[in-house]
Amino acid sequence: MSAQNSQAIAEQLREYADAVWNDGDIDVAGTFFAEDAVVHNEPQQNDYEGLDAFKGWVREVRTTFPDFEVETTSVIVGDGRVASEWEASGTHEGEMAELDIPPTNNRVTWKGVTVYEMDGDEVTEAWWYYDMMGILTQLDVIPEIPSA
Repeated sequence: MSAQNSQAIAEQLREYADAVWNDGDIDVAGTFFAEDAVVHNEPQQNDYEGLDAFKGWVREVRTTFPDFEVETTSVIVGDGRVASEWEASGTHEGEMAELDIPPTNNRVTWKGVTVYEMDGDEVTEAWWYYDMMGILTQLDVIPEIPSA
């Protein structure tokens, strides 16, 4: 992958993240993800098969955290893979249905990494890794572990 192509893919990823996750323009995901892309939400052990399933997950996140914001802090483009490090925040105003957690109205922040498998400039598979323990602690669902 050329440096110029790597830079273009990194910029495309930043634009997708801003439009889809920050602005809620979910249809923009189709410009970056293949129709049959598979997305793995590793902390919750959920797989979303296909673009429509992924869009459904984005809607759930944005319903749970209506003011959800994400900032891409770094992007690494390799041979057929892209890794994105990011920081997210939002106010928990909607139920986390899969975990049966009612709204707490707590503002939470967390970090994560997403690894994208690419076919040209299109995502075919992605893995989301993020600090679920930190989220649950900030929501007061689990107690904070005291430092030594």
